[in-house]
Amino acid sequence: MTKNEIVQAAFKVWGGDFFRATSLSTLAGTLGVTKTALYHHFKNKADILDAMYGAFFDSFSDYIRPFFEKALSASETGAAKNEILDALLLVNHGVTEFFARNPRYMMFSLVKIYGKADSRRENNALKERGLDFQELRAISDGLTGENSYPTLVQLVNAGTVCIIGHFMQSLRTEPFSEERVIAIMRQADSFARRGIGLSRDRIDALDWPVLEKNALWRDSGGGGGKRKWLLKAAASAVAAVGPWAASMSMVAKKSGLSKSGLYAHFASKHDMLRQLFLEEFNDVIQYARTVSRKSGIPEEQLYLALRAVEGFLTSEPEFLAAINSLKTRPIGFEDAGFDCVDFDNDTLRRMHKEKQEYHDSLLRVFSEIRTASGGPLVDENMAHLMLFLLIDTLVRKPAAKDYKDIPDESFRTLYRFIALGTEGALQK
Repeated sequence: MTKNEIVQAAFKVWGGDFFRATSLSTLAGTLGVTKTALYHHFKNKADILDAMYGAFFDSFSDYIRPFFEKALSASETGAAKNEILDALLLVNHGVTEFFARNPRYMMFSLVKIYGKADSRRENNALKERGLDFQELRAISDGLTGENSYPTLVQLVNAGTVCIIGHFMQSLRTEPFSEERVIAIMRQADSFARRGIGLSRDRIDALDWPVLEKNALWRDSGGGGGKRKWLLKAAASAVAAVGPWAASMSMVAKKSGLSKSGLYAHFASKHDMLRQLFLEEFNDVIQYARTVSRKSGIPEEQLYLALRAVEGFLTSEPEFLAAINSLKTRPIGFEDAGFDCVDFDNDTLRRMHKEKQEYHDSLLRVFSEIRTASGGPLVDENMAHLMLFLLIDTLVRKPAAKDYKDIPDESFRTLYRFIALGTEGALQK
């Protein structure tokens, strides 16, 4: 048994449990050895995880390097704008292919790397291996303007993560095959280039200022009193550790109440999470539907709905952070919590079902928008991709900016990318 064999087994065993638990006993049992045998190669569990980081970044860097170098070469040799864009999209093609062929690495990346507040470890690990992705950001800035937000690189990357997430979910019920790998790569490439394929002429004809005025978030000013304050404390706890690991004790600490005092407002943790997600989701849904119906033009309705959801979420930053912890829903992370000690399985399944129903209702705000022929403008998979991209854009805002400081142009760029892909986002 080699160190590499232990590391690869850890990707399989711990990834199969969504890295919720990282038990040395389980790993040893899978390898058919004792825990003591593992200590001949690694000092402890943290040592194995460090080795996993190294193995992941080594494999990823080796696979991506040829695509990365082509993108740099296109920029350095003064290629035409469309050729530079092609080179950037080729990097994304390589990323998609790497993860489609290595789903265990994708799971590790999503849980341990993607979306972390501090990305220095990731950036340093890639730079040590000769891949400075800030150079790709600079190339993207050269196409769209310095300090543009969100960048094309960011949008393409987030879209790819979501598409690969759907692919990984499907692996639960459908066998892994070369044909499916090729299909998901084509889907990711197509979305990056053309978005959801709306009409360029109709998008170019949108009156952005009028739509933004109609979608402007208007808070009722009621504030919600202590109840709203407690829900914000619960959202903060969920944002920190996820919905299943968040405890009543954590919420009590964040709210300044005792645990017994918290039960005066919520009957149970289930009740607390139900009110946090389901009632807040209902407010988002109703507001977005009302705003989107201010127009009868499908392309306008889609932008109105997008901005309505954005306005609501940015007015509730704690709720936005909690929603961000759920944005990888297609991977099925929530399922990993069904043996949590706080609830019996029936309660957990009911919670999961309720949350999924409201999540799907929010998606239908987008997918229920109809074209002139009566068909949906976007299907629910594309609606989820839109929501994913919106949340990713919001949580990755420049640190120096408040949400109210994000210019409308940023959301126009996001929408044009969703509607038309990178080619449409460039041709404003």
